[in-house]
Amino acid sequence: MWKMRLSSILKVTLAAALSIPAVLSIPAGSIVVASPNLASRALTAPPPPLEPSVHSLAALKYIYQADGNVAPGGGLTANVTTTTSTFKEMKSLQVEYRLERWTGSEWVTYRTSSKKKTQTQSLYAQSSWTVITGYYYRVVSKHTADDGTKPETTTDISSNVLF
Repeated sequence: MWKMRLSSILKVTLAAALSIPAVLSIPAGSIVVASPNLASRALTAPPPPLEPSVHSLAALKYIYQADGNVAPGGGLTANVTTTTSTFKEMKSLQVEYRLERWTGSEWVTYRTSSKKKTQTQSLYAQSSWTVITGYYYRVVSKHTADDGTKPETTTDISSNVLF
């Protein structure tokens, strides 16, 4: 009897989870939509090309995390976040990031921002920007760690998100 109840609960939970539109976090080089129904409402054709991840952290001495992300924030808001982390405290960490919009043939800069922090080994930056529905967006972020001798830089390109 206990197995039968658990089985029923799992089936109901699975059915509920599959029926709710959700934003998925997918590795770089992919397109994410808030709901499968949005793909047909894109104002640009063709959709942006899938691109491989741009940076390799293997060759870096200090930076072990350099990420940018864009996600729907409700309504017409895009929440942009970036994270930079290093193995040891740096003289300064800096991130320059931009939200780009796909025109149907190229990526154009839509909004930009930057943040810098001294004597730290982690940097978090976030922005909330109003976007135009029907377009694909992505974040391009340039992360720099400076130990006072030689700066180390890497660039990250996020997944594409259709708003």
